[in-house]
Amino acid sequence: MKVLALTATLFAGLAAFALAPATAQVEAGGDTAALAGQAAYNAGDFATARAKYEVGCFTENNSAACTNLGAMATKGEGGAADLTTARRAYKVGCTKSQAEACENYGSMLKAGRGGAKDAAGAIAPLTTACNAKFATSCYELGTSYFFGEVGSGPDLAKARQFFSRACPDYAADGCYALGVLQRDGQGGAVDAAGAARSFKLSCDAGLSDGCLEYGVAQYSGAGVAQDYAGARSSFAQACNTGNAGACMNAGMMARDGQGGAADPAAAKRLFGLGCKLGIQDGCTMAAQIGG
Repeated sequence: MKVLALTATLFAGLAAFALAPATAQVEAGGDTAALAGQAAYNAGDFATARAKYEVGCFTENNSAACTNLGAMATKGEGGAADLTTARRAYKVGCTKSQAEACENYGSMLKAGRGGAKDAAGAIAPLTTACNAKFATSCYELGTSYFFGEVGSGPDLAKARQFFSRACPDYAADGCYALGVLQRDGQGGAVDAAGAARSFKLSCDAGLSDGCLEYGVAQYSGAGVAQDYAGARSSFAQACNTGNAGACMNAGMMARDGQGGAADPAAAKRLFGLGCKLGIQDGCTMAAQIGG
């Protein structure tokens, strides 16, 4: 059986993360506005909290107040959503090395949210956050270098370095991205065992492409013991979340009795799903099964 191993477009877009206000986190020497903002937030008075956090951030220069203001302005708590203010607040918080603020400020710079896009300017705040073990920021750094958003072009060695720091804490996308580079020997040596581990972590975190690739590794014995039953299960799991290639792979295994009993009815259904998801061969192969 030829396993299709179709891989969808790499590196799903990363959503921006808005942080909930911290619990009475105010720097020593801060004035009263940040504390008053926290008290108002805890009491459910979001409008007052936002106003106090604004003073705490832009007047008192309190990094925790900046992070909280950024989150409220992003989500539209205590007033209208205001990404420009959120970005400004996160910038102030990040200048004082508040990792949460740097995570959000870097992400906004990279994506062009709340102001002009500045991929190069995003590197420093994202690095601060990544060094503080914010895995999403490590992933964003990885994509910046993978796609050549900074420098003179793609830097796969740096991309692999940062994806390795994103995995396993940002398992779905971070581990999948790392697995692709390990599998293909991009940015470093081929590492089939590492790729299999990375794809499994991605699969366990719910990414269908991770399950597809882990199934391919199980089927072929690339970096992991050959396991047809496991491959059939991994393909079925990916198919259930809309992965066309995985549906085809699971269908062929069900048709041919690999990794379990032959199941023509299941094979026909799986090929039909592959067809509906855009693989023309699925239509043909479903029609070839009687019943």
